[in-house]
Amino acid sequence: MNNQKKNNYLIKNTLIFALGNLGSKVITFLLVPLYTKTLSTFGYGILDIIGVITSIGVPIITLNISEAVIRFLLDKNSDKQKILEICLLFSIFSVIISALLYPLFMLLGPFSEYALQFSIYIAATSISGISLFYIRGIEKNLVYSIISIIKTIIIGILSIVFLLWIKLGINGYLYSYIIAEITTIILCVIFEIKGYSIKLRRPDTNLAAKMIKYSFYLIPNSIMWWVINSMDRFMIAPMFGLEANGIYAVSSKLPSMVSVFTNIFNQAWTYSAVKENSKDEESTKYITNIYTLFYKFIALVIIFLIIAVKPLLKIYVGKDFYDAWIYSVPLLVGTLFAALGTFISSEYTIHKDSKGFLRSATVGAIVNFILNLILMPPLGVMGAAIATCLSYIAVFLYRASDIKKYRTIKYFDKSKIFYLITLMFSASSAYINNIILTVIVFIFFTICIFNFIQEINIKNYMMKIRNKFKTKGIK
Repeated sequence: MNNQKKNNYLIKNTLIFALGNLGSKVITFLLVPLYTKTLSTFGYGILDIIGVITSIGVPIITLNISEAVIRFLLDKNSDKQKILEICLLFSIFSVIISALLYPLFMLLGPFSEYALQFSIYIAATSISGISLFYIRGIEKNLVYSIISIIKTIIIGILSIVFLLWIKLGINGYLYSYIIAEITTIILCVIFEIKGYSIKLRRPDTNLAAKMIKYSFYLIPNSIMWWVINSMDRFMIAPMFGLEANGIYAVSSKLPSMVSVFTNIFNQAWTYSAVKENSKDEESTKYITNIYTLFYKFIALVIIFLIIAVKPLLKIYVGKDFYDAWIYSVPLLVGTLFAALGTFISSEYTIHKDSKGFLRSATVGAIVNFILNLILMPPLGVMGAAIATCLSYIAVFLYRASDIKKYRTIKYFDKSKIFYLITLMFSASSAYINNIILTVIVFIFFTICIFNFIQEINIKNYMMKIRNKFKTKGIK
């Protein structure tokens, strides 16, 4: 496959994933003002904790089998029927475990009121996740995107009905998500999985063992990422209150939107990376070029958001949540390194090196936990934001060093370092009201924009388009 075909394949998958993810995430993003205006900081803090528990609970309950499903389905000679049967087995297992968790949720103080809804939500989320990853694995990406959009539309409509109209509060939030997840499962069965015979029988134990072996190390990996992304929430709540946790939760919304874009691309890149399973010079050069473009684009987006964070949050959230901008800045900086770390981790996916995922995540988790203990007492919630940022950097640096055993990529050159300097200046200007610093940021940001335009060689693309029109007799 030549570079043009590689690019077309990557662009096609990126656009398809963008259709589903952007559509769904934009709606989710737009719902935040509804949540912050209909729920108190205390209520939003409870929902954030529920989300955090779900993010770690689902991988444990399902043994993170979703990751193995998509990776094994991408193999050329994969047996889709056998993998589907394994998916069914794990779906049943998820329901049983979720039911057993109900008594535990009843003991969680302020969360006990929502124990039943919580159990159903985790079960539904687990099964819908497995179903959607199966569809991605068989490369029915357009179907995946359409279902994702439908799911989010349902969440949006029901959230308005349950929160704004009926005023069910936290229960309304949970009901909307439960119904959306169940609908997702039904749609997956109707649109794609129906093409295979779904039978409850003993699965292929040899294949199941291989998949579990791959996903086994991804379970503690998920726990480590949970520590990186969410442990600070459990430290903020008892130290500074659920109100502070609610504000901190809102501060992650802008970084989360950036992560949406990076995850869209990285989802598409996974397919390209698996196909680009070669160590030759041409392959390495191609991956390096894609990395460079990815790095510079995400850096530009993050710099812009840091510059605009104050006016954006003033419009975006309720006044009680405006202080969230203070914590958004270091989280945005960390998001760049999180995105880069995810990109280069494709080498782990190619080589089915789930231990690599675990090792790097463990490094990040240890850094995050230690820094939270050190920084939160003197700096408060800001300490948590800084700790998260530095843990993302630690993960990236570890992965950049570790994957040298597979491939050598030039991560930083003069132009990339200049982007990094601009990022640091923009972060400083958010807190320091200085006209000279503001001017420097503006000049540096402009230089970065022109460099990126030059990098993508837009003139060359325009000439290609022009030549295509000429060949068709169009002037």
